[in-house]
Amino acid sequence: MGFDIELAWRIMPTLLNGAFVTVSVFVPCIVFGMVISVPIALARLSSNTAVAHLSWAFSMFFRGVPALVLLYMIYNGFATVGFIRDTVLWNMFSEAYFCAVVGFTLNHSGFLVELLRGAFQAVPKGVLDAADALALPRHLVFIRVTFPLAIRYGLSNYMNEVILFLKGTAAIGAITMMDLLASANTAVSTTYDPFTPLVGAAFIYWFMVQIIRIGFGRLETHLNRHLELLQ
Repeated sequence: MGFDIELAWRIMPTLLNGAFVTVSVFVPCIVFGMVISVPIALARLSSNTAVAHLSWAFSMFFRGVPALVLLYMIYNGFATVGFIRDTVLWNMFSEAYFCAVVGFTLNHSGFLVELLRGAFQAVPKGVLDAADALALPRHLVFIRVTFPLAIRYGLSNYMNEVILFLKGTAAIGAITMMDLLASANTAVSTTYDPFTPLVGAAFIYWFMVQIIRIGFGRLETHLNRHLELLQ
């Protein structure tokens, strides 16, 4: 049994609906992950030992626990926790979508914290000394100097993390969400074709990865446009 183009065309709306679910989880996780990771990455560099150790523990735990295990812990395990099940929190954690966003945001943050820590450390000390010489407030130095330079230094690694994270979201089908992979598997079980639906899903994943790659490429060109003036 080879690739059935007629079947692929027939199931494409179902796969695209699944891709929409994938993106609806992916995008907020990327945003919330960055919001959470920046302060924790700064805490990793803190001179306060307790703060540094707590942020290290956060990173080590969420990098070490597989995303699928984390999803099961939140979606199935939280139902047994009294202060969640018996409070208004259950209205949120009883929803698979909310559990997926929380679980994958924490998983993504675990890796992003270390990526940002390395990027912050890569900012030349001389640049920061120059900013201090101008008597700029510390928050302004971070916003206008440290963070923009760190983004430039860490952009390629961040792109790789985002691509891996997108593909990792395929695990959300395990908590009843009909994402792209779950939609393809459903098509396999209803059409008895184990090849065509998965090839279609693979193509859609590939297409989304290319959008990410092109987007990061344009962002890198924009951030480094000043280098063209030096050539």
